[in-house]
Amino acid sequence: MHLRALSLLLLLIPLSTWAAEMRGIRLYARGEYVRASRALKEEVNNPRRSEKERARARVYLAASLLALEKTDEARQQLEELALLYPEQRVDSALFPPELVELEKVVRSRLQAERLREEAEQAERERLAAAEEAERRRREQEAQLPPSVEPGSAGELQGTASTPSPSTIRLRPELTGYSDAAGALSGGKVSFGLGLGLTVGGGPVEGTVRALPGGERWAWELEAGYLFGTGAFQPRVALRGTLFPRGTVETSDGSWVGIGGALGGRLALSPQLTLLADVGAEYLVNAPARYNGGVFVISAGVGYNLF
Repeated sequence: MHLRALSLLLLLIPLSTWAAEMRGIRLYARGEYVRASRALKEEVNNPRRSEKERARARVYLAASLLALEKTDEARQQLEELALLYPEQRVDSALFPPELVELEKVVRSRLQAERLREEAEQAERERLAAAEEAERRRREQEAQLPPSVEPGSAGELQGTASTPSPSTIRLRPELTGYSDAAGALSGGKVSFGLGLGLTVGGGPVEGTVRALPGGERWAWELEAGYLFGTGAFQPRVALRGTLFPRGTVETSDGSWVGIGGALGGRLALSPQLTLLADVGAEYLVNAPARYNGGVFVISAGVGYNLF
């Protein structure tokens, strides 16, 4: 007798538990939506229910509220369901289409908001990374020597600095020259020294040069143009030479030479520059032994004052 009573008690206990869990659902099934909503709210907030049980109760609570035309409250319950227990969905076989459609709208909006938040977070991280990179770049530039321009750190290992063709320069010059006209005409070859001063800006420069000597004392003017920006710069120039009156024994008047020169400038340092030119000039009113022309080779050195 005691054994049969115990067996009956063990059978009734789970049945009573099931009945307690399903009370709000049974009320919803009977159409008692007001009572069902109250009972289901208690079940949703009952800490003794499992997470899955509370999620199922929330679905029925949303259905009860929608049946009472409380759409906003039903939407709120579906939002909580999607956030707290997204695995629980509204079964289209058990609930009206209006509730199924409302759940789709709610979950679509939450998905869009989540994607927007993820995109905003990614953009914040990108901006933070860009700010960090800019901060590091400024720190690296602050550590460079004052004479180094930003972005030119690799130039620290380059060759010796050369004068920039874009700067103004003032350069006294000392040159040696050889007049090959005598050799070409069967006479003697003359040699001499020249003292000059060059003023330049960028690739353009002008030179005035004094050529002292017995038969070759003269004033020489040049307008030159430099090519390139390296240590060695090729050069072309227009040249004019004036031989004042009485400087040669065979002519009582002045005579001039008009021509050009080809050469180059090699910067050994920011101050020291090597000069080399080959020039040819046509002589007007010159002594007959020059045969109307002169061919001059010159080389020297200049010192840049600035």
